[in-house]
Amino acid sequence: MKKIEILSAVFLTMCLLLASSASAASLPTLPSGKENPLPILYPELNSKPAPSWVTEGLRATYYATVDKGVNQQGRAEAGDAILQTDVVALEGSFAVTSTSMYVKGPLGYLRPLAGGGFGSIVLAGLGDFWCSPDVLAKVSERNDDDVTIIRGPVEVAGTAYQAIRFEVSHEGLKYSMTYDEKTGLLLHHRYDILSADGATLETGIIDFRNRRQVEVPWAGGAAPTWLRAGQTMTYQGQTVYQIPGTTASPFPVTLQAEVVSVQAKSSIVRWTVPGQSEASIPAYAACGVNQLMGFWLPQTALDIDEVGDVDEDPDTGMMVSVIQNDQNGIVFEETNGRDYQRLLTYDKTTGKLLESYEEQLTEAMTGTVQKTLLQLAY
Repeated sequence: MKKIEILSAVFLTMCLLLASSASAASLPTLPSGKENPLPILYPELNSKPAPSWVTEGLRATYYATVDKGVNQQGRAEAGDAILQTDVVALEGSFAVTSTSMYVKGPLGYLRPLAGGGFGSIVLAGLGDFWCSPDVLAKVSERNDDDVTIIRGPVEVAGTAYQAIRFEVSHEGLKYSMTYDEKTGLLLHHRYDILSADGATLETGIIDFRNRRQVEVPWAGGAAPTWLRAGQTMTYQGQTVYQIPGTTASPFPVTLQAEVVSVQAKSSIVRWTVPGQSEASIPAYAACGVNQLMGFWLPQTALDIDEVGDVDEDPDTGMMVSVIQNDQNGIVFEETNGRDYQRLLTYDKTTGKLLESYEEQLTEAMTGTVQKTLLQLAY
């Protein structure tokens, strides 16, 4: 049994699109992973600060649907997911964000999709889910072949807004972004991938659900001093599919983390599979001082000796707790309390990620459970 057989084909495709969104991209990303063209139209966004409501620890939640039509076998390919973007650090004129994707498992409960997220470093004036309201206030309505801009009232998640919508078409991609005029919050995003003859191949619709402040116990602090750009860390382990009544067969797993960039309060890491025969798409992850379940812990987190519940997300049902905190390490648990659990173990002295363990039900009928253990090797 292979993992690809378990995941929805639609969201595996989306996962790869998200994972390929690098921090070094020339344009900022949207929650869908698509690049935002607004800095091309309005270069002044590059010098604007973030809106005052954008703070470290802020989380924005979006509901996403993807429709790829009917495949060659005559089956419809569509699905939905929850996308969450966290502001893990503010670095002067830049914001560092981490986006995760959550899909339903076989019992109908949400769990994070491995590899279905990405990290970004964006100019503060135009982030993954916001745009400078000062710039929006000066935008004029227009309607031409490539760009349409419309102002008007909209209702999203039961709340009325006065909004501005940008519709852009370019090289087989048509998409729109709708922002709240007052705050600059991204309310709606849609993209359509078109064929050469103009037919729609894929449509993604992303709607704002809510935003909230994640209360990270160790607010503040700095990135660990041992982090440096260019360093690599290799994690080795195995994945086991356990089917009741059968003998489990482990598959070896190796992942390499390369630190791409380091800032005062954050870093970007590129995850790859070393020695893979086929060209793989690297996954970029962001880690910052205001983040749970990241690649490292800041010193301020290491100074805390307590254990217990940390956060429960109202949209995904995911709960984060510290279940161990002693000289053997700090262990965080992320679970939906039903069919998914992830444990991350950090070194108590340095904050390095030492071990990752993930367990999830993959098939309800057979009771198949997937378990993946990765440990820092060198």
